[in-house]
Amino acid sequence: MMKNQVFIIINVLGMGIAISCCIVSYFAYEYDSTFDASHENGKTIYRVSAVRKFENTLTPYGYAPLPLREVVDKNMKEINQSSRYAGSGSTFKRNDDLFAANLSYVDPAFFNMFTFRFIAGTASDLKDKANVFVSEEMAIRLFHSAGEALGKTITQVYGKNLKEVRIAGVFEEPPKNSSFYKKEGSAYMPFDNHKDEYTEVREDDWRKECTLFVQFDNPARVSHVHQQLQRYKANNNAVRSDFQVEEYTLDVFATMADHDRALDVQANTWPAPPLAAIVGSAIMSVFILLIACFNLTNTAIAIASRRLKEIGMRKIMGSLRWQLIVQFIGETTCICFLALIVGVGMADLLVEGWNIMTANNIHLTPHYFDDPSFLIFLACMILFTGILAGSYPAFYISKFRPVSILKGKLKLGGTNYFTRTLLGLQFAISLITIVSAIGLLQNARYQQQYDLGFDVRGSIIAWVNDEHEFNAYRNALQQNPEVLSVAGAQSGIFSNRAHEPVKHASLHVDVDIIEVGDNYLKTMDIKLVAGRDFVKDSETDRRESVIVTQKMADLFGWKSPLGKEIVWHDSLKLYVVGVVKDVYTQGLWREMEPMMIRYVLPERYSQIVVSTSMDHVTSVNAFMNTQWNALFPNRLYNGYRLSSVLQQASALNMSIVYGYSFLGALAMLLSATGLYTLVSLNLIKRMKEMGIRKIVGASVGSIMCTVNMEFIIVLSVASVVGAWAGFTWCNTIMGTIWKYYQGVNGLTFLVSIGILFAVALVTIGYKVFDVATMNPVKSLRDE
Repeated sequence: MMKNQVFIIINVLGMGIAISCCIVSYFAYEYDSTFDASHENGKTIYRVSAVRKFENTLTPYGYAPLPLREVVDKNMKEINQSSRYAGSGSTFKRNDDLFAANLSYVDPAFFNMFTFRFIAGTASDLKDKANVFVSEEMAIRLFHSAGEALGKTITQVYGKNLKEVRIAGVFEEPPKNSSFYKKEGSAYMPFDNHKDEYTEVREDDWRKECTLFVQFDNPARVSHVHQQLQRYKANNNAVRSDFQVEEYTLDVFATMADHDRALDVQANTWPAPPLAAIVGSAIMSVFILLIACFNLTNTAIAIASRRLKEIGMRKIMGSLRWQLIVQFIGETTCICFLALIVGVGMADLLVEGWNIMTANNIHLTPHYFDDPSFLIFLACMILFTGILAGSYPAFYISKFRPVSILKGKLKLGGTNYFTRTLLGLQFAISLITIVSAIGLLQNARYQQQYDLGFDVRGSIIAWVNDEHEFNAYRNALQQNPEVLSVAGAQSGIFSNRAHEPVKHASLHVDVDIIEVGDNYLKTMDIKLVAGRDFVKDSETDRRESVIVTQKMADLFGWKSPLGKEIVWHDSLKLYVVGVVKDVYTQGLWREMEPMMIRYVLPERYSQIVVSTSMDHVTSVNAFMNTQWNALFPNRLYNGYRLSSVLQQASALNMSIVYGYSFLGALAMLLSATGLYTLVSLNLIKRMKEMGIRKIVGASVGSIMCTVNMEFIIVLSVASVVGAWAGFTWCNTIMGTIWKYYQGVNGLTFLVSIGILFAVALVTIGYKVFDVATMNPVKSLRDE
């Protein structure tokens, strides 16, 4: 090692970085595999879910009708305890300060079923309707100290109502890999408060939904409970023609998040991380580790070529072949152990980079010596890298006869099919990461400029309670000359739209439904392609007129959509008065749904929509916040820019770009060092050949072409393989995240392959040129 310090340092650093990538992937896998593992009763808790049937298509939903909880408690003795789980739109107020409550309503058994570690208070106090339980982070936000929060009184604000509640407990913050995690803290109140906030909801209304958890200790009774649940499909189907339940299912809580991710189930709980992030990081880490191992293999061969006489003497003195094999693999494993120390030391930095890259949606916490499974992982890592990198040189060199070695007849060095294959694989893997990084960067730009069918960059939405609040807020906002247009709506794009079936002739189609007021199309810049907008205060338009998107018209096969009849809720007849350009109501994440727009009068407004220029959207949003605080001092400003949805997509895309750019740079650096090592070996073997070529008149250019030709062929093959694999991998990654994206194209390949050859040229150009211009006397002299 001391005689080959440069090679050893390069390999220890390269292998160390590769191992640190694998450590981060291990933590990511652990984060995903232990999702909801903090809840000790996870295997005995089940979520009651509904499977909807529509047009012979079954779709799972993580919801159940609100009255079903009372039914199972009374009629299913196998169930020990149950709890509903529903969100709240309320805020907390302390003195003059307002806070996002992140509040959920649950039944008294909730804290008994799920594992929450209390810092102060007891779970039994959840029975009291006037009590609230807050997480440690929420307590610190409210009172700057979790210890001081217990027993304090705060104000719950919902709608125009204010209610004093008492903090009866403080619990530790749930981990991020938990279904009940919420950003900026969480809070829980008894479910009896739900009807106070949502006065229109009745406990026996089968049209209302919530998340329902049940617990029973005997798994043998699951099938029996499942059968009993099917009796109550009729209760739902009798009142909901839009949501016909085919089956009620029981999803085990311990695997619920993974189940929801796999089947794309809509649910109210915190989701598991995208599988592409977990699997992708693991695969790319293994690729980087393979490159580092291939480099170490080439280095081991280079070092062994200088130790041939030592090997011959050892064999003459009685060393057996297996002893030499153990020695060489042991030396390689020793280098891998040094790399492991470097990798562990660098892992914290990479973990922090991962958390920043994922915007802390997946938060990894490094831990090294408190988990036996991680120590086993490290031990396996050393053995794997040591054996993989050291086996070929150990078995290959140890088979030589000592006579051939000591007579000087054996020459070890240069290239062969094995080393060329290793080099090709290194650069193919590097090209995969480069193609992915450039392809994702192109896609980010493509999505930023994508036309969603409305003005997403200059629109802001805020929620109001009634027409009076709408008018007051609108009048205040119109004082700002930067506000171009204002409109009202009951539901809208990127908000609380409905998704229900409509009928034309014999064809049923599920469509998104929004209910908007005057001037909505103009404010949102939704473009009419046929027909007209709604007429202001028209009772006819309110009762029977609709505007549809082009996709909805195409699904029904309408060439002339105007005047076509649509049946909604089995009996309500509606008529098309206008057609608008397609609108992507769910951004680029999901399939674009057909959309139907209905007209509502101001008395039903629940949101206000503001349009401004893209340059002024930030200042207008700040102005809206100021006016809101003046008009509604007891309520937290709830407005948000629609462009934030695009920003989420862009942030995710760029985080992946940064990750692949880092991996690509690392893979290319390791591959370049491998190429340098291989070229050096090849030149050592061909020094005399180069000298003779110069003596007989070969030019520097022809010598460089001769030396580089085999490497150009290897890189060309690697380019074809890497480009194909990069195309497949990058499109697969983007396809799992977005429905609409720009895949890799010819420019992606040209730039990626250009970078590959440029790095290779820089790596070997100087070395080959130096040998090609060397005085042939130095290479032919034999002393």
